[in-house]
Amino acid sequence: MNVFIFTPLLVLLLFYIGNIPVDQYNITSERTIVRDTNKLFFILGTLLLVYVSGQRYAYGDTVTYMHFFENVMPFNQCLSTFKIGEEWLFKLYLSFLHTYVSSNPRVFIEITSFLTIFPLMYFLYNYSGDLKFAFYIFVTFGCWDHSLNALRQYLVTSIIVACFPLIAKRRWYIFFPLIFVVAQIHTSAYIWFVLYFFLYAEAWGKMTKLIIILLLIIVVASPFTGGFIDNLISDTDYGAKYVNDDWNYSINIFRVLVAAVPIAISYINRDLMKKKYKYYDIVFNMSLFFLMFTTAGVFSAVYARFNLYFEIFAVTLLVWNINEMVHIEKYHWVKIASYGLFTIYFLYQMLFTYGLNWHERSLFFVNSWSEESWI
Repeated sequence: MNVFIFTPLLVLLLFYIGNIPVDQYNITSERTIVRDTNKLFFILGTLLLVYVSGQRYAYGDTVTYMHFFENVMPFNQCLSTFKIGEEWLFKLYLSFLHTYVSSNPRVFIEITSFLTIFPLMYFLYNYSGDLKFAFYIFVTFGCWDHSLNALRQYLVTSIIVACFPLIAKRRWYIFFPLIFVVAQIHTSAYIWFVLYFFLYAEAWGKMTKLIIILLLIIVVASPFTGGFIDNLISDTDYGAKYVNDDWNYSINIFRVLVAAVPIAISYINRDLMKKKYKYYDIVFNMSLFFLMFTTAGVFSAVYARFNLYFEIFAVTLLVWNINEMVHIEKYHWVKIASYGLFTIYFLYQMLFTYGLNWHERSLFFVNSWSEESWI
């Protein structure tokens, strides 16, 4: 657990050193890209996070992926047997790295960590307007540890986040083929074909109310429909893994309450936030999807895994709203309270949900079960 404490603190230190003051009141148009951190210190902090992420071992499915990488077929053979479906593109990715880059599984994990972490941090660097606070919420919200656990799905998430300009500019004719491609890494990505059409609805408009009603229906009906949904997708690669009982612990009531925080605060600020951020509606709707799938995930892990695509946007929505609220006298305390409450939630997750000790023998910086981590 100590790695989950020391690493974010060191990254935060680098971001604080590289801080560039931004006078938000001098920005008269809708805010798009607002960077408050020196590029060099952003890169240094992000590379530190990437390196530590790539040094994990006994965390989530990491060991399984490392063993799979060691036994992957040669690239030419993999290419000749390539199929649409069956998440074959991920196998092709592993095969390429193993054949042409390195057969060392640690190299595979490090490269994948870079491809996963850097786009996420670059998104926060560009759009959050407050990288230090956004990164702190990114960690305590659970995004970082989820990226270490859900390797394939977070890799897909990072690719989609990196292509956020396609969503912002409504270039569906490029975005849809991209989704088809990344779905060959994780089939759950097909959900974007449906949700894309809801992304541009006005925050707290009629569509928001419709989605909230849909959320309530899912919650109420899940005890009755959950089994039907599970059976419907049980023959897919996605369903075969997540419809079993082993994944029923993935969401708890505390995660649902935390997922609701960005939406609840945005409701309080529904008038304040109008015309403040150019992509506010998109980020808001993705945050609403995050809440919807997290809530439904209490009843079925099939829903729960979808929420990973949207949690980075929930972080952004929360940061935007809180940074606007602190300029109002009666809300000066909100940001400090957020630091404290999310720290408590993070420690709760680490200690009670995951059951981690301060020193874990094989969590990071080892390459086999026989070794013991130095930290």
